[in-house]
Amino acid sequence: MSNNNFDCDVLIIGGGLVGSVLATAFSRAKLRTVLIEARDPKELGQASFDDRSVALANGSQRILDGLGLWEALVSDAEPIRSIHISERGRFGVSRILATEEGVPALGYTLENRVLINAIWTDLSREKCFTCIAPAQLKKITRNADAVKAEVSLADGNQIITGRLLVAADGARSSVREALSIDMMEDKYSQNAVVLNIKTEVHHNGRAFERFTTGGPLALLPLSRSRMAVVWTHPEEELERSMLLDEVAFRDELQNTFGHRLGKLTRIGVRSSYPLARVRSEQRVGGRAVLVGNAAVSLHPVAGQAFNVALRDVAVLTEIINEERVSQGLQADIGGSELLARYDELRRNDQRRVAAFTHALIRLFGYRGSPVAITRALGLMAFDIMPGAKAQLARHTMGLAGRLPRLARGLRLA
Repeated sequence: MSNNNFDCDVLIIGGGLVGSVLATAFSRAKLRTVLIEARDPKELGQASFDDRSVALANGSQRILDGLGLWEALVSDAEPIRSIHISERGRFGVSRILATEEGVPALGYTLENRVLINAIWTDLSREKCFTCIAPAQLKKITRNADAVKAEVSLADGNQIITGRLLVAADGARSSVREALSIDMMEDKYSQNAVVLNIKTEVHHNGRAFERFTTGGPLALLPLSRSRMAVVWTHPEEELERSMLLDEVAFRDELQNTFGHRLGKLTRIGVRSSYPLARVRSEQRVGGRAVLVGNAAVSLHPVAGQAFNVALRDVAVLTEIINEERVSQGLQADIGGSELLARYDELRRNDQRRVAAFTHALIRLFGYRGSPVAITRALGLMAFDIMPGAKAQLARHTMGLAGRLPRLARGLRLA
C-alpha cells in the first residue's frame, strides 16, 4: 500500500488527557494524526472550586515543557515542595523535600481542565491533526500493511486507515476488547472519594500521604489556596460516607487527617470511583499499541498513573521520530520491530510502578499489630536513610532509569 492510500500515519482512540497529549507529541513529530473521541473534547467547562486535578511528577513537567505546553500551564500549576508520609495511630513519619533532592519542585498539581484546555488550544493550530468527535468505535481491521477503524458518527459510519493504531481509551479499553487482548485485574474492594478542600493554614506546597486502616488518604496542594483530596474507602463504608452531610463528613476527614493544616474550612463536592489494578496481557501487536490506563491502570496511591502514561507518550514518540529520521518515507511506524522495541523500553517501568503501588496497598492495608509496628519502624528508618529516600524520590519524580529525550528536558529533534 502506498503512503498516499493512508488517511493518516497514526490513529488514536481516546481523547482524554493521555490521548490528547499523545496527539500533541505526534503533531510535533509532523505525523498525520487522527484522533477518535466519544465526547466533544472542546466542551471543557469553566473554572470552579471543585475542578478535578492531576499530580505531575518532575519528569512529567519536563515532558510537557519539551512539547511546548508548559508555558501555558505554569501560572496555574501548584508546585509540590515536600511530601509528608505517615500512618494514622503510629509513630513512624517520613518526609521527602525538594531542597534535599536538588529540584525546584518534586512535582506539580494542576487542574485537568487547565491541562486539557491548553492541549486543545495548541492542537487547534496543528495542520497535521484531525479530531473526529463525537464518534464511537465500531470495528478494527488489521493486515500486514495497515490498520482500519470503522467509527459511527451522527450522519453515518466512516473508515479511517493508518499505519499505527494507539489505544488511549482507559482501563476499560474498547480497543483492547476489539483486539481480543486479555487483561488481569486485581480488585482492591476500595473506592476513592475525591474532593477539594480549604484549610485554616495555607499548604505552602506541602503534600501529604497518610495511611489509615481503611486505605490511604492523599492531600495535594492546589492553586487558589485549595487542596485536592483522594481518600480511599473500603466498599462497605462508601455509601455511608457519601451520604454524610457536609459537617459530619468534614469532621471525619479532620479526625482522619489531623490538624497539620489547622481546621478544614470548606468542603467541596464529593465524587467516587472504584479502585483496581488492571494490566493488559499484551501492550503491542499487529500495528496496535496500548498506552496509559489501557496498558496498565494503577491504584491512585503515590499518584503515578498519569506520569507513567506520559512516559509512554515520550518513548513512543521518540522511537517513531527516530525511525522516520533514519528511514525517511520508507519508515514503517507500525512495524513489528518498532513496536517490540517500544514494548521492551516500557515494560520494566510499567511493571515496577504497578508492583510498587500494589505492594503499598497490600502492606498498609494489613491491620495486624506486629506488621503495623514494623511499618512504623520502617518509615522512621526510611526517613534517616538519605540513599533510600533519594532513590524513591527519583522514581516518584519520574527521573529514574533510562529517560526519553522529553523527560530529560530535550525536544524531540
